[in-house]
Amino acid sequence: MKMIKMTPIALAVMAASTSSVYAVDINLYDMDSPQSLEEVKKMHESIAISGAEKFKVYTHTAIEIEQEILREDPASNGDSYDTFDNEVEFGIGAEIGEQWSGYFEMELDKLADESSRRVRDGKTGDLEVRSAYVDWKGDKARARVGVYRPDLEGKTRLFFREDSTMARYNYSFGSGVRAEAGTAIFTEYGDSFSEDRQLTWVTAALNDFYMTQALGQQTGEGTPTLDAADGDDFGDLYNLAAGWKGKLGSFKAQFEFNQQFGEATTGEKYKGQAVYAEVSTKLAGHEPHLLFAWGSGDDDATDNDVNEFQEFASDFRGTKMLLDEGFIENISTSGVGGLGEGRRGIGNVTLIQAGNTFNVNPVWEVLATASYLALSEDNDNGDNYLGTEFNIINRWEVSPIKAARIRLYLDLAYLSAGNAFGLDDLWMVEPGVRVEF
Repeated sequence: MKMIKMTPIALAVMAASTSSVYAVDINLYDMDSPQSLEEVKKMHESIAISGAEKFKVYTHTAIEIEQEILREDPASNGDSYDTFDNEVEFGIGAEIGEQWSGYFEMELDKLADESSRRVRDGKTGDLEVRSAYVDWKGDKARARVGVYRPDLEGKTRLFFREDSTMARYNYSFGSGVRAEAGTAIFTEYGDSFSEDRQLTWVTAALNDFYMTQALGQQTGEGTPTLDAADGDDFGDLYNLAAGWKGKLGSFKAQFEFNQQFGEATTGEKYKGQAVYAEVSTKLAGHEPHLLFAWGSGDDDATDNDVNEFQEFASDFRGTKMLLDEGFIENISTSGVGGLGEGRRGIGNVTLIQAGNTFNVNPVWEVLATASYLALSEDNDNGDNYLGTEFNIINRWEVSPIKAARIRLYLDLAYLSAGNAFGLDDLWMVEPGVRVEF
């Protein structure tokens, strides 16, 4: 989980937002992370009346304890790994009338093993700002400014989804036509603005169709690179996403195509592509789905083109181990078609998945998936099969009292590894409990 410290930029944004701001919540988008703003407000709230305007204050507290037991790293004979990941969250929000609202949340995340590659910032046990934003809502427009984790239109997460200091503005023209503009700053990569990554985007949408043009930039004094994920100077990376998300009779579906262009600081041209397609339906208490995701690879590392799809700050969670937990970083092969260290995205990966979501009883939900994964371009050994991953994600949720919710979970994963990944099969067991009140 990425953390955001309250940097001077973030403090300035929050200070400015208290008096005048076009800030954020958009009904058209699910803009929040662990749970939606509406879910948080239902947990614990109190109401005060000031004049003719209603003032509402609500709080959110959560404690989460999980244990990760897994076999990983095919390069070192599949070492075992066992640790606890504990989180404590506290948030407070307020609504003033029908137009203004705000939310502030702190989080303490403690991992037992500070060397874990999943601790991106290299620190644990720090108190971090998870969210700090102000919303404004009009008849046709909504906006938000502050620190939070947003989704761009479509929510495939192939290119971007990350905590950041951000401002965005959305306007509905009626008849299904809407537009959005936004900008974000990622402050975790340096101490000056020139070392930060910046993202700017505009979106146009008509009913279920959408198109988003995003520009990711970092042109400071760091080391030139072609890898937008490693935080150095990658130049100007444009990502154009066009898609559709809606219903086809009894089926829910989403299709999205991404095309990249722009120029790296090293002079190479970005030309990566990515495709996402998912179809699901409901049948007698089950919701089966089919998913296909593909990110282009680079078939010639010696030319002037970067054909591998570059994720800017994504958290695509197609599978539990290889993509969500980032085990794909431990790939043992290299060269043409190989995956760069530190990459979590769909770049140079092909994913085909079949899955089913169903309820065993009113409090127990299960998601079962089988996923085929391969390199989009063969590595220099002529291999491309990464493996087949099987996931069983269990969730139990109960509310013993109105103001509290208990969520138990047990995630099970197994990878039958292919030659392009390594010789060792991997497995993971992750039990946990989350209490919200």
